[in-house]
Amino acid sequence: MAMTETTIEPGLVLAGTSDNSPLPGLHRVLEVASYLDQVTLIPIPSIGRDMPGKKQKSYYAKGFFLRKLSQLKFWLETDAIKPTTLVLPNHWHLDDEDFRRLWPPCDDPAVAPEDRHRSTLELRRDRKWTLIAPLIPAGAGIRPPNLACLDSLVRARAREAGVSAGQVFDALHRYYAFGCIKNALIPNNVGRSGAPAVPRRGKNQVKLGRKNTAVKAGDTEKAGLILTDQDVLNIQDGYISFVRPGTTVRQAFLSMTGTYYSTGHVLQQGLLTPVLLDAHLRPTEDNFRYHGPKAPDATGAARRLMGEGKWARDYRYLAGTVRDGIVAIGQVGSLDASPVDVNFVACGDPRQPIGVGRGLFVRDAWLGLYLGWHIGMGGLGTDDAKMAILRAATDKTSMLERYDLDLSPEDFPSLFFTKYLSDNGELRSKGGITTMVDDLASRIEFIASGRADRNSPSESGHHSRHRNFDHHITGTTKGRPSRRGERPAITKALISRFSYTRLLLLWIHWANTKQDLPLHMVPSEMRREYAAQGEIVPRTRIAIYRWAKLNGYVAGKPVDPTYLRSHLLPRFTASVQRRGLVLHRPNTGNAVELLHGARFNHQYLAESGLIRDAIASGNIHIEVRADPDDLSHILLMDKNGTHIIPNIKDDAILLHEGGIADLCGLNDADRLYVQATTSRRDQDEIDQQALRQETEADARDRKKLAQESLGKKTAQSNKAGNVRAAQAQEKRDQLDDAVRRATEPIAPSPPSAQPPATASPPMPVPVPVPAEPAPPALSTLTDIRKHRLSRFNSERKF
Repeated sequence: MAMTETTIEPGLVLAGTSDNSPLPGLHRVLEVASYLDQVTLIPIPSIGRDMPGKKQKSYYAKGFFLRKLSQLKFWLETDAIKPTTLVLPNHWHLDDEDFRRLWPPCDDPAVAPEDRHRSTLELRRDRKWTLIAPLIPAGAGIRPPNLACLDSLVRARAREAGVSAGQVFDALHRYYAFGCIKNALIPNNVGRSGAPAVPRRGKNQVKLGRKNTAVKAGDTEKAGLILTDQDVLNIQDGYISFVRPGTTVRQAFLSMTGTYYSTGHVLQQGLLTPVLLDAHLRPTEDNFRYHGPKAPDATGAARRLMGEGKWARDYRYLAGTVRDGIVAIGQVGSLDASPVDVNFVACGDPRQPIGVGRGLFVRDAWLGLYLGWHIGMGGLGTDDAKMAILRAATDKTSMLERYDLDLSPEDFPSLFFTKYLSDNGELRSKGGITTMVDDLASRIEFIASGRADRNSPSESGHHSRHRNFDHHITGTTKGRPSRRGERPAITKALISRFSYTRLLLLWIHWANTKQDLPLHMVPSEMRREYAAQGEIVPRTRIAIYRWAKLNGYVAGKPVDPTYLRSHLLPRFTASVQRRGLVLHRPNTGNAVELLHGARFNHQYLAESGLIRDAIASGNIHIEVRADPDDLSHILLMDKNGTHIIPNIKDDAILLHEGGIADLCGLNDADRLYVQATTSRRDQDEIDQQALRQETEADARDRKKLAQESLGKKTAQSNKAGNVRAAQAQEKRDQLDDAVRRATEPIAPSPPSAQPPATASPPMPVPVPVPAEPAPPALSTLTDIRKHRLSRFNSERKF
């Protein structure tokens, strides 16, 4: 009965349950058309197939085909097929740097110089991607191209690229069969990745194009200007500004050079004329004719002259809202950072405030559904943005368990968007762009400065969260500095970052599942459907999301969670020790500061030889992946795949509530404590040193007196035999002393009362004291014990 509840949706992997199954092997669902009772499938290649009349097996991936939706449902109900999980090869989770480190590039003269720093496996993968890139619809996610004209398009592309149509078909089919992952274009036993093309510019003082006459004559100083991006922009602005009807290109070129490439003006015949730079220091007319017509738009020069701020405020056209062009949930995500306006206290010391945290949130741009979040301290960076995206795209079950929340994971959807809206902050870096665009095949649209309206889902979400949640917590700043006479907000800090995050999850659950939206945000189709059933249409975000998912209006891109974690989890450096791995404090440059509050170990570290090899070679620093807010484990990636290394520390509170920031705080507190207690520790050490020295001085004096008392007698030798004899004598003396104290009667102690303080009496004349009489004989039992102890002492061997 459980199989009948399976929802057939894009990205679902189906497997046949027997050799006679109607769908033998593995198949992926690419598109579901409920109104046509039609499903688009593609087989997932696994092993070679025997071809009739041929000795060699065929490894080409098979293509798309259609099946009836009702037929698939019937097969699921009868257990002829079943949903399954596709396990990707481990090396597909690696990125460019890992490939080049594990499979170094070879210096092949046949490879272009600019590609010789890349692995040969990367180059092969990129060649296949180039073949199919024009055939993949932009922003379609996992949806396949139009199958009606696919054959003609592929054959035309093959003729254009000079390859066989089978190579293009194979690459295209593998790409879609494995969930639109670029690394699927390589064999299952190697891995590689690529980078997008960028406009070529001259570098290393080498000018692009053929040499001019001066260089051929030996004058390399006049090789010509090496164009930069700014030079190309100047050419395009000049072309747009000066090329007008009735003006020749030559005259426009001179006007452009006079504007951008002159040293000033001189007075000639009472008129000012520009003084141009030498010809080899400015663009040529050929450069002007080539780059000028490639200007992106006719208003670019005017916008740059007046400034983006004035243009956006006074002259830009208002064509619509950020939701325009979005037709499904999961198509576009909105990412932005903002202070949480609440002061936190340290995890280990509730008395110590640590300042205001910052939050990164991922929301659906069309519905405003909260999907991902990350709360950090200090300035947020690319790794923090990746963490928010990772949480938005993966299951939240373990996170809810960590925060002890009895909430359904179904109320926290998981989506990986095909495009993200971001400002010029956290994702605008090489690491962010490479990971999101190259490795995960998503896109980023960077919002221009001063255009917060183009990322309105995040901006409006910040205001709503501050007003309804943050500003009601003790220790809030209310988004403003303290007023005159007002108690600083940091002095009222009360909750830790862990407690705040737990409250935030409860507020996000309310915003997703209980907050009512305006009726105009509910799709008309949904309102009509509920009206036909005589029911009240729900207005919550989660209800709209579930209705959209049921009707095929969710376009999120399905990506393997392990693949996401391998690319989005932040990278940390760890030191390899005999007892496991210890993380380094991040952002310390070349300095190494170990975070001893957590230690990670697993049997794999010993079995793989990693600890042995690291200690033997001296290269004890390795790279790992870790969630900054979860100290329970880290991820180690090597040629054998991804491995979970657990934390073996026994600090349950730090393990449950702490993070990397708390480990750094422990180090800071320890340094502060050492600084504050330096005086006491130095005094304690000098006390111990003085006690040792004084004791040794007394012993040295006694030894000297003993040697002087011997006179001319020779001191005993330090040979081993004499030392052992002295040790035996020492033990016998100790036993004799113990026997003596056991046999002596215990004398009553005198009263401890002291006489009153008076003048000291004169010293009495010493009187001879008579000898004490011998103690009376003890009982027979005591004599027997003394005899036995004496005999044991005399017979004992030392």
